[in-house]
Amino acid sequence: MNKKKTVILHPPLKTKYAYEKLRCCKYCQSYTALNEEKCTACGKTGLIPVTEKARQAARRAQHNDLLLGLFLTLLAILFSQTLQLMAISAAAGIMLLGLLYFVHRKTLHSRISIKLNELFHRDRDTIAAGLVRNLETAVAQEDEGRSYEMMREVARIVQNDHIRKLQLILLQSFVLRKDMDLELTPLLLEDFDSDLAAYIGELAKIKRELIKDKAFQYVIKYERQILDMERGEDILAGVAGAAVRLKRYVLAYSDFIARYARKLPKDRFLRLFRMIADSPDLDWGELMAETARIHKEKYQWDADFQQIKPRSAAYDG
Repeated sequence: MNKKKTVILHPPLKTKYAYEKLRCCKYCQSYTALNEEKCTACGKTGLIPVTEKARQAARRAQHNDLLLGLFLTLLAILFSQTLQLMAISAAAGIMLLGLLYFVHRKTLHSRISIKLNELFHRDRDTIAAGLVRNLETAVAQEDEGRSYEMMREVARIVQNDHIRKLQLILLQSFVLRKDMDLELTPLLLEDFDSDLAAYIGELAKIKRELIKDKAFQYVIKYERQILDMERGEDILAGVAGAAVRLKRYVLAYSDFIARYARKLPKDRFLRLFRMIADSPDLDWGELMAETARIHKEKYQWDADFQQIKPRSAAYDG
């Protein structure tokens, strides 16, 4: 068995939209999603955000509009046969240029969005090639932590199970800690994967707040396969314990929790017992009866549990 490595994972740069991570080289027009100083394609320092590239294109289009307006104004003045017509043409031209300037200021954001869409459509093959190059760069890194960070950046834009699987393989080679910048929902796969199941089991110990609805649904869907894993039942019990942190999770997945309630640590079971005791009229399914049985068998005389007074005689084990 390979020894797990201690690494430091730096938090990713947060952006409102995934495409904002894309940058383009001013010289070779290659694209990258990595936070690198030089273009890996041509080696030059000239990477600009894709949004800035779209902004520049939008401003060029606006400048062309102004130049066209100026040209038409000069043309009208040139062909005017009297001074009065020249003055009228000049005044009309000034009004046209002023109107264009005002409209440009109001519509710049919309024009940038249009240019972004045009850019993504026109350069889709170049963007794809750049992201493939990013992935190859990430895989080639000797520093596994840096490799994972690079893959994480690429995965913000290219979302497929192949990249998720590579990330999970790397994560399973790390010593995971509570202070690390970890994630789960973006790593969920379509099919069963033992590395993903093991990773969820680790998160149940150190960062259970990352386990949310989609993760619970994944675990329940592949519960049988997880049970067949080494320490699979411990993974499932850990996930059940993570569900106990919110009442809505307990209500939504009560049957699943009931199957592993007996393996919950005392602190998680105490929280579950108190939750049901406080709201006995809710539909807990088989979980209420199972919790009462476990309480009677293991914790009936425990001082922590004796402080809890059930509101329903049916739950008073």
